[in-house]
Amino acid sequence: MVSIIVAFKKQTDAVNIRNLLTRFGYNVVGVCTSGASVLNVIDQMIDSDGIVISGCRLTDMDYFQLYKYLPDYYEMVIMGSQAALGQLEYIDALKVALPMKTQEFVNNIQLLETTMMRKRKRRREQPKNRSGEDRILIENAKSLLMEAKKYTEEDAHRYLQRTSMSNGTSMVETAQMVMELFA
Repeated sequence: MVSIIVAFKKQTDAVNIRNLLTRFGYNVVGVCTSGASVLNVIDQMIDSDGIVISGCRLTDMDYFQLYKYLPDYYEMVIMGSQAALGQLEYIDALKVALPMKTQEFVNNIQLLETTMMRKRKRRREQPKNRSGEDRILIENAKSLLMEAKKYTEEDAHRYLQRTSMSNGTSMVETAQMVMELFA
């Protein structure tokens, strides 16, 4: 599930949108009135994809300034009157005209969330680009495991993967631990 931050110039507008989203089971992690507070909430969210639902104008910046500061893994939804949305500069954001139909809004958020989860899955499935030193370290750790435990190369690699996943460490960190233990 992605984290959602709601940001409107008026606190009551932000709270109303938050209440609507939580009623439909969404994880709203912040209600803000300024772009600075939105960015502060994002900084506290470590490695999290998210959606910022914002009005056209906040207390300290407009939607475009906020959009420029958002990390790549955050999407933006801009809400405003039909006239205000018509004047927005082109950005890759979902635009929702007010007044809105609740179910239509929730369906759009659900579609955006599904798209983001697919992107996250693709990002995680991409092989990591390791430096030459890291690859050498992993190969040396596999060699040590093959000698010490009589593993095949495939078994040694699987051992490093399994251990890194269960310990919550990277393959490189796990390889370093194996080198320290068996060297």
